[in-house]
Amino acid sequence: MKKRIQLKRIFHRDKWCIAIYFDYDEKLKGLVMSIPGSAFSITNKCFYVGDSEENLKLVLKTLKDVADVDITFLVSKEKASDPITADSDITETESTTPIREVSDEVDFNNISMSKTVLNITGTRHESFETQDIYERGDFGPVEFRISEKEGLLVIRFLGRYDGEWIREMRTYGNCQFDKKRKEWLLQWSKLTCDSLSDYFTVQGIGVNVKKQVVNEELKAERKASGDEIRAKGLGKNALEGLDAMAMFLDENRYSSRTRESYLPMLEFFFRYFSPKEPQEITEKEISYFIYDFIIRLGYSASYQNQLVSAIKTFYAISGRGNVDPELLERPRRGRALPKVFSKDEVSMILNSTRNMKHKLLLWMIYSCGLRRSEVTNIRLTDLDRERGILHIKEGKGRVDRIVPVSEKVWQKIDEYISGYGPREYLFEGQTGGRYSSESVYRVFKDALLKAGIKKDVGVHSLRHSYATHLHESGLDIRYIQELLGHKSTRTTEIYTHVSRRNLVAVRSPIEDLDLK
Repeated sequence: MKKRIQLKRIFHRDKWCIAIYFDYDEKLKGLVMSIPGSAFSITNKCFYVGDSEENLKLVLKTLKDVADVDITFLVSKEKASDPITADSDITETESTTPIREVSDEVDFNNISMSKTVLNITGTRHESFETQDIYERGDFGPVEFRISEKEGLLVIRFLGRYDGEWIREMRTYGNCQFDKKRKEWLLQWSKLTCDSLSDYFTVQGIGVNVKKQVVNEELKAERKASGDEIRAKGLGKNALEGLDAMAMFLDENRYSSRTRESYLPMLEFFFRYFSPKEPQEITEKEISYFIYDFIIRLGYSASYQNQLVSAIKTFYAISGRGNVDPELLERPRRGRALPKVFSKDEVSMILNSTRNMKHKLLLWMIYSCGLRRSEVTNIRLTDLDRERGILHIKEGKGRVDRIVPVSEKVWQKIDEYISGYGPREYLFEGQTGGRYSSESVYRVFKDALLKAGIKKDVGVHSLRHSYATHLHESGLDIRYIQELLGHKSTRTTEIYTHVSRRNLVAVRSPIEDLDLK
């Protein structure tokens, strides 16, 4: 039985391309790589060639004798670029239309057609033959670019997306789509940015936030340097290295966000040194690469740190070659202290509202040290009244944890459930379903306003305050680590810097001076 290949038009690296999807096969991989101009996209998880009539003929000619080639998804550029919206008139009975007329020279005898359905949520319903191709593709990530000067929040989907995301964005007011740049434009506010960031994060979608303003000259230089590097080819060992890295990340259950960061960075790193193979690269050359591309072009320390992590991981799993991963230096990074409330301020915030749901929401965040996404994800089945605990499932890093719930809070929970009667989630919207992260943010900001507290802080400050107050009461840092779900005590230790437990015993030397 012939293998199945699917062709699809995608917009990649600022140009239109023909993507080639197929289940892994060494022979097919070799044939595809033999096509002039072919390359592999880590983001889209497929090989691709430039979009032209000549390339389409070449792909069909190369592959038609060894595989069934499906061109159903070769939709027009306009249709491929148009985001799916709530106003879409596509129904469940329609199938995607092929692109354009292909010249008579193409032999269609070996081309099979299969239907696909595209509904208004952006979800494809394929037959069992084509479904496997799309299950390999992850959604996201999403890029947020903040322009406070223009008052805009610019959102760009860097990978596959769900039409439901667009409907969510439209709930924030005027939301426009720039067809030329393939970006969504919203009016910027901290509330909108935080809430939408939380919305995507809860669904496991990576969010890359960019705030710094880069001058046009530097932007042009970055683009020119990046385009020059991305135009280089990849050797066989580099491609195999990317495959090995992807397999390692999947087997060790790294998050999709880590995967989507590491693999493109590693591919770019390999292209920079092409045609040199990965095992031939030296530590000295890596240092020069970091200076030449990261430092000289003004990229952030966090970007540099992530890139170094990707390189260190690759050489740790593939063999050192000329590189000792332990000797690769990370950038020195500043660390801001968390903003916390005093116990009196927390009392004012938690008592500021009379709304039973809003009050319990704030009580739960503080009393259990919850993240905003964690409090909205609480299901009634996660509450264990008999044991007096809350089971937090798949928190940050997919880590489950258990936290105690005080009797005072249980009384509020019982009162709330009796009055509101939630069905599945502890906190639900007016029409059912999970309470939105935006609503949590608004409840918190409203509570700050009513309490007369003018600190510029987010909901997370209640969690910071919980940890700090636990430390001030004498709880060991290792227990606080478990309660917060931190992977390392190093993360938790930051609360020792804002805790007053040891500071109150410090006597200022000014007390010993005879001053008037």
